[in-house]
Amino acid sequence: MKTIGIIPARGGSKGIPRKNLRDLNGKPLIAYTIGTALKAGCFDQIVVSTEDEEIAHIAREFGAEVHIRPDHLAADQTTLDPVIFDAVQAVRDSYDIVATLQPTCPLLKPETLKAAHRKMMEDKSIDTLLSAVNDPRLAWIEVDSEIVPAYEKRVNRQELPPYFRETGAFFFSRREWVTESSRFGKKVAVFEIPENEALDIDTMKDWWIAERTLQSRRIAFRVGGNRKIGFGHVYRQLLLANRLLDHDLRFFLDEAHDSAIEVIRGAFYPLEFGKREEIQGRILDYQPDILINDILDTTPDEVLPFKEKGIFVVNFEDLGTGMPEADLVINALYESDLPYSHVYTGPDYYCLRDEFAHTRPRDLSEKLNHLLITFGGADPSNLTHKSIRALGGWIANRAIRTKVILGLGYPEEWEIPFREEIANRKVTDLVSFFRNVKSMAAEFKWADLALTSYGRTMYEIASMGVPAILMGQNQRELQHAFGHSKNGFASLGLGEKVTDDQLLATVKSIDANPKLRVEMRNRMAETDLGGGAYRVTQLILNAYREANLKKSQTQSIGNE
Repeated sequence: MKTIGIIPARGGSKGIPRKNLRDLNGKPLIAYTIGTALKAGCFDQIVVSTEDEEIAHIAREFGAEVHIRPDHLAADQTTLDPVIFDAVQAVRDSYDIVATLQPTCPLLKPETLKAAHRKMMEDKSIDTLLSAVNDPRLAWIEVDSEIVPAYEKRVNRQELPPYFRETGAFFFSRREWVTESSRFGKKVAVFEIPENEALDIDTMKDWWIAERTLQSRRIAFRVGGNRKIGFGHVYRQLLLANRLLDHDLRFFLDEAHDSAIEVIRGAFYPLEFGKREEIQGRILDYQPDILINDILDTTPDEVLPFKEKGIFVVNFEDLGTGMPEADLVINALYESDLPYSHVYTGPDYYCLRDEFAHTRPRDLSEKLNHLLITFGGADPSNLTHKSIRALGGWIANRAIRTKVILGLGYPEEWEIPFREEIANRKVTDLVSFFRNVKSMAAEFKWADLALTSYGRTMYEIASMGVPAILMGQNQRELQHAFGHSKNGFASLGLGEKVTDDQLLATVKSIDANPKLRVEMRNRMAETDLGGGAYRVTQLILNAYREANLKKSQTQSIGNE
């Protein structure tokens, strides 16, 4: 059996002027339907019916044949039935199946169209096959001037009976049923298509949705989070994922990072995890357009296999040998020693969590009354205990209300000697413990002074203008350039080398000097951290588009 695909496309669109020729994400709207029909590979002939010479030219450029219809079949009130009949009558060959393909459905996939054609070919009892989506609703209709429910029982949407809405994407008919007044046969069936392919562009809102959908990309996040490296990598990529919801997203984790897996699972994003050596294969099977690595240092073996497949690779906080091979590197915490053009560093690229971006700092207190101690998700050097040991007497003498926030990775067995220390210092009534705090911004807003490390928390503290003392967990942390007195911090260096007396003296100095606390806050305020997440997402998407454009231009030159 032979099939013809007819694409009706007149030039006089009113809702969106010149709609069929209008550029949609880089090519004319009508080109999408022509391309889908060609890729489906199920049509013996693809014909565009139009009265417009410009549409005819573009249709030919993109691989379709053209039938110039008479002007009276291009009027506003003309229905599709006589247009399709006219085109069928004009072609020389005879066809068994006639498919009407709307030029306003750019999201329809070739495999969907091919599957519908296969159903029409295999089920000879079907005379007409329509594209539709199952869209059950609690709807109301008007009957005899009365508004009545169009349902029998009011239930949840997923329990309603099927309600198929035509999408217009395709309309298959047996040739004998195609006349000037109808394309319907006796037996009509629907072919259900996915909601994300069902858009029929009629308004500018539809156009915007189509454009955003066509710009959508498949993005893989490879992240790590455990007691050794902390959980900031996980939270940063969740933040970015929340800003990339119009893309197809999936997270990939090492199965050993069980706490990080639970965090991602709790955020309800698609997730895959497995043995470390399996992750690369899983990502390649996913076939992403963009891969985001937030696993600290990478090697060429963790970058090049993806680039060889045309995947755009973005690395965060990468100082490893894979860094020069990546397409884009973002190191908010580290300054680059070499002027790589693809490496972006500094606080402008710090991704501040929404809760901090939307929380106003409170005014500084004249006296220091509230102390906050938090050393990240893991605190491998146990600087939390060190701080209480050094400051216990001062907390007691000054009656300082103290909150200690322990992260996901802080070992429970460390709490026993820690609590004994607090009891021995007789500050049990002054010191409170918290785990898995829901709003760190609220806790920082409460604090007059914070003790923390050189990780991402220092940026969050700076965004709240809270005077802070920094102690590092390891030598790598000390490379975090933002943790400096010029940015308002009291920077003590590697925590294990800071003596109890040194820490106590620093706290007392800040406590006794309100003007110093004001200066610390003022310096923190000089850095605008609020727009970092937006800058980073735009940087990734724009760099990807630019790389794709260069690739396309190179391929075009090679084909000449």
